[in-house]
Amino acid sequence: MESLLICAYHKLKITHGILKVSFDLEQSKHKYIKTGLFFRSKLAEDAAVYDFTTESIKSHQNLQRISISLDLRSVEWKSLYWDIFVLVQNADTGKISQIPIYMTAWQRIQQKFLSTLSYRTADNFYFFPYYTSKRTLAFTNRQREKYDGMDIVFKEFLSVFLYRIAKPYWKRKHICLVCEKFSSMAQDNGYYFFKHCMEQNEEAFLNKKIYYIITKDSPDRSKVEPYKNRLLNFMSIRHMIYLLAADLIVSSDSRYHTYAMQSRHSIFNRYIKKIPFVFLQHGVIALKRVDNFYGKGKKGGCNLFVVSTNKEKQTIIDNFEYEPDEVINTGLPRWDVLKDKSQGKREILIMPTWRNWLDSVPDKDFEESDYFRHYMGLLNSVRLNNILEKYDLEINFYLHAKFQEYADNFKSISHRIHLISFGEVAVNEMLMRCRMLITDYSSVCWDILYQDKPSIFYQFDIDKYNEAHGSYIDMETELFGDRASTEAQLLDLLEETVQNDFHMKPKYEKMRREYLQFKDNNHSKHICEEIKKKFH
Repeated sequence: MESLLICAYHKLKITHGILKVSFDLEQSKHKYIKTGLFFRSKLAEDAAVYDFTTESIKSHQNLQRISISLDLRSVEWKSLYWDIFVLVQNADTGKISQIPIYMTAWQRIQQKFLSTLSYRTADNFYFFPYYTSKRTLAFTNRQREKYDGMDIVFKEFLSVFLYRIAKPYWKRKHICLVCEKFSSMAQDNGYYFFKHCMEQNEEAFLNKKIYYIITKDSPDRSKVEPYKNRLLNFMSIRHMIYLLAADLIVSSDSRYHTYAMQSRHSIFNRYIKKIPFVFLQHGVIALKRVDNFYGKGKKGGCNLFVVSTNKEKQTIIDNFEYEPDEVINTGLPRWDVLKDKSQGKREILIMPTWRNWLDSVPDKDFEESDYFRHYMGLLNSVRLNNILEKYDLEINFYLHAKFQEYADNFKSISHRIHLISFGEVAVNEMLMRCRMLITDYSSVCWDILYQDKPSIFYQFDIDKYNEAHGSYIDMETELFGDRASTEAQLLDLLEETVQNDFHMKPKYEKMRREYLQFKDNNHSKHICEEIKKKFH
């Protein structure tokens, strides 16, 4: 089999914009053809490949030492990941196969701790090598991050030393860590779960010391200050030690949000992946396929999976390969406090989700996307502004956390449209104050459904979205709101909803009763009960 062929990494250099790689390929009935640098694209239209120049092939015993080069200045750069594959042809069948280049443990250690090789591709973007979970050579092109420096290595080694010399003490604390996206927020399920635990003395019930991880400069910092003896400053030595000592992580995002995921030289992922993890989610899984990441045994996998509907639970069992007792239908912690505050207000919330094919792209590429053009068109629509004036309405426009870096790119002609920045207003507050929601595929639509308010789904890129993301429900028949594929359709539906005094249509009311079946709104309490049952 081609996959059993030896293709072993030897050396890599980046000099004056030229990437040079050498590797050893097993001599067999497979003939070496060429090596390519492949963009790991989400969409077929974004696929790109650049062929290396083969500089030399030298045979030694049963191996060929192959040296190749690529002028990085000739590459049209995209974010985020690039793979390198060796193409070989089977002499018997003529079949051409792609083979990755494998790295030994020592080579991976060298690359993680000693290598600073990189090539600058754009403003603050750089291209550098890394190794994949399958121990193969690959590259990433992304922005330089705060924790990419070599100083992180010293802090990690120091924290490991301090933890190990007092390991029995740390383990007796029974530490549970709670966080949200990038450990930079306190406004989603992680925060409301933590707040419940502090106020209801769940530490005693669970026999754990519960700590919340948050950045020092988080706009939400003041919300958790009342519990300052239970706060960990993100990426501090204390945070690192408590992470090593933790016997449970509870988070609205993957367990890796407890740490600087994008740190080039960090080794902490190896420790984090071993800690038992309760996945609170930050929505309801239905409109976006995520089993390739959150599935059991996958990188984002967990030990206890929180869901909010019976249909969602069955989706997780069928598609994510969890056992029924690993999936708990408790509802989301933030729903503990979710109450309709829209009476007397005339606010509409527009909250689109992100697109994986636009993840971490430069501003220029983002502004050329369909996503940007459609929402800029909507925000500056004369007809939309007229509707807002006619019915005395206001709009809050809020981007997904993954796209907050592009928030300043959006502008609006209307004084009735407010572009909300991250941390300016809590998402939960906007969800409670709004009369209705306009989204595309965001799971916040379930928070709106929970409050018995209408949603409109603006799905102008449904085909592209299904190709890159996919969903677990039929968008034509199982959505609990009307769909629009054009701006004109959206504005027609918006005006119809306003004229109906923001009431849900009867067919969507019926779907709401079928989807949401809770005996009370003590969601965090029920999660604590399930944690105790699972881990004690």
